[in-house]
Amino acid sequence: MCVRTVSKGIRFFPAVAPNPDRDLGEARAAIDRGDGLAALKSLDRARRGYVKRREADGLEHVLDMAALVDPSDDRARIGRDNLVYAVKQNLRQESRRAARERGEAWVDPYPDLQAPNEHTGLVLTRPVKGAIGIGVLAGTALIVALFVAPWLSDSGSTPKVTLRLVNDMQETVSVRGCDDADCTTSWMHRELEPGLEADAELPSDELVAVFRVERSIGDTCLPVRVHDGYESLRGEGALAARLSQATPCPGTTVLPKPAEQTPF
Repeated sequence: MCVRTVSKGIRFFPAVAPNPDRDLGEARAAIDRGDGLAALKSLDRARRGYVKRREADGLEHVLDMAALVDPSDDRARIGRDNLVYAVKQNLRQESRRAARERGEAWVDPYPDLQAPNEHTGLVLTRPVKGAIGIGVLAGTALIVALFVAPWLSDSGSTPKVTLRLVNDMQETVSVRGCDDADCTTSWMHRELEPGLEADAELPSDELVAVFRVERSIGDTCLPVRVHDGYESLRGEGALAARLSQATPCPGTTVLPKPAEQTPF
């Protein structure tokens, strides 16, 4: 009996938060000791766990807990704003699904999220010492992780959207799709000569996909607002973004446009 109990206790599923309720408890402890960044990490793990389990009540708890994070530190304040935005997007999606299942008209619980620039932010830390040219600014892993990490609630039914990255510059560049803030791991790596383009298939409900553009003058980043761009397509066509829109990392978010309507 002891062996069976221990075996269940150490079981680990790397892709999903094993217990979002426990993550909420860890966030509460971090808030009590004044560690806002640690609290945000735990709250985001809880958010992803509740999304997977389709628990709107749990997402509401995450939203309430986020309000308790001390915003006096800029990194914590921006991280909290981004977490709140992500949770509200998840709640919108869950309420839409529930209305569809009941056969009722959907009422947007957060209509103000139609203007995401008012809710999102990216943290800039000190410039990297010794940087040449424009320099590369170090970003926090937390904010990028909030946007890059998948928040799919039903991966089997989530449609994909094609994002077309166009090299509209006069040099050959290397483009990588990043899994983390430092882009130490990537899911895409392409070399693009001037005028060429590369397509990436992404979940339509992914908030932001981050790409690193490696240039001769230094690396830049291109965070693309995939979900907002997909809504403008109304389910048809592909999205397009220009690599010249990339800015010093962690970069400024870019809204992609319908590819067929975008001259390059």
